[in-house]
Amino acid sequence: MATRKKQGKPTHATRARRASAATPTTPSNHSTRSSTVRAKKKPGFFWKPNDWLTRRRINSKVSILSNRTSRGVFVVKKTIEKRRVENRFLEVPVEVRIMQLLPKSNRLVQLLLFVNEYPDPGFGTAFFEHYPLGDLTDWKKATFDEKNCKAVPEPYIWRFFVQMSQALAFIHNEKGPNQDSRQILIHRDIKPRNFIVVSSNTTYPSFLLHDFDCATNFSEEKGRTAARCGTFEWQPPENPLINTTAADVWSLGACVHFLAIGASPIQDISEYASVAIAQLGGRLPQAVQDYSDPSRYYAARAPRIITSINLTPAEQKARGLAPYDKRFRAAYNHVYSDELNHWMMQALQPTPIRRLSATRLCQGMTPDAERILKKMAGSNGLVDLDCVFEI
Repeated sequence: MATRKKQGKPTHATRARRASAATPTTPSNHSTRSSTVRAKKKPGFFWKPNDWLTRRRINSKVSILSNRTSRGVFVVKKTIEKRRVENRFLEVPVEVRIMQLLPKSNRLVQLLLFVNEYPDPGFGTAFFEHYPLGDLTDWKKATFDEKNCKAVPEPYIWRFFVQMSQALAFIHNEKGPNQDSRQILIHRDIKPRNFIVVSSNTTYPSFLLHDFDCATNFSEEKGRTAARCGTFEWQPPENPLINTTAADVWSLGACVHFLAIGASPIQDISEYASVAIAQLGGRLPQAVQDYSDPSRYYAARAPRIITSINLTPAEQKARGLAPYDKRFRAAYNHVYSDELNHWMMQALQPTPIRRLSATRLCQGMTPDAERILKKMAGSNGLVDLDCVFEI
C-alpha cells in the first residue's frame, strides 16, 4: 500500500501556482481575454528641451509639457531622484528599470523615454504620454462628484475592475509573454491616484496602471518582511506585511470600494487617532517611531471597515451608514448589483490566504462583468476588454 509523504506548509508562490493550475485556462472566451501581438514600429520620442513648454506643474517632480511646434501634442515629464548605493548613483531608477523590463501592454502606462543624469547626475527624467482625463481620483471628482454627487455607473466600475485585475495578473507574472524569464512584481502602492483614465472612443473609458516607484520583485523572504512604504490608507489589514501579491489584490478591491462608496474601506483616520491618543493619556505609542510621521502610523493601524455596495437606502439607514451629510456625497450610497458586491468582497477578504489571485479574480468575475456590461451598456461596454501584449 502506497503512503503519501506529508507535505510542509505551502509557500506563497506555491499557493499562487496551485491557484492558477486549479483554474481552467481555456474553458471559454472569458479566461482567454488576452493576446500577444508583434510590436509595430512607432516614431521615437526625442527630448529637445527647447521644443517644449511647461503648461502645468502637478507637483515638484511632475509637469505637463506642450510642444512648441505641434499643436495639441503633450507629454508628462517626471524627474526621478536616483538611489545611492555604496557612494554611487544607480544608473537607472528602480521605477524605470521595471517598466523597461516588462513587455508592453494596453493595461500599463508606457514609458516614452528615460534621460539619465538629467537635469543633473543625481537624477533622471522619464517621459510618458499625457492622458487628459487624469487619474481615477480627479476623473471621479470632475465627472461625477461635482455633478450633483452622481454615482459612478456600474459599467464603469466593472470595466475598471476587469482591466486592472488583468494588469495585476500581468505584473504578478500570472499571464502574459515570457513568463519563464520574468519575475513576480509587486506594485505596493495600488491606489486611485495610480490609475490613469483613458478614452476608448466610446462612452466608457479604459484604465491604465502606473507609478512603479514602490514596486519590488517578490521573494518568499520579502513576503515575511515588514515594508512601510506606499500609501497606508489603501493597504490591507495585514500591513506592514505588504510584500505579497495578495496585498495588491486587496488594494485593488479598496479602489473598487472607492468608486462605489467614495472612500477607502477604513475607519476615519482622525477619529481613530484621537481615540487612540486619548486612551494613552495624550501620549503617542512607541511604534510611531517606525513611521516618518504619526499620521502615517494611524493610517496604517486604523481598522479596515468594508461597506457592502448592494444595500438599499432602507438597509443603509438601518445599519447606521446613512444618510450622509458631506459635500460631494449623496445622502445614500448607490445600490450596485449583488455580483459586483460579491467580487469586491472577494478581493477584500481580510485574510491574505483566502484572497483570490488576480488571475482567478479576473477569470471568476469576467462572465458576470460581460453579461452585465452587455445588458447595461451594450456593445460599447465590451470594447477593450482584451488584455494585449507586445513582443
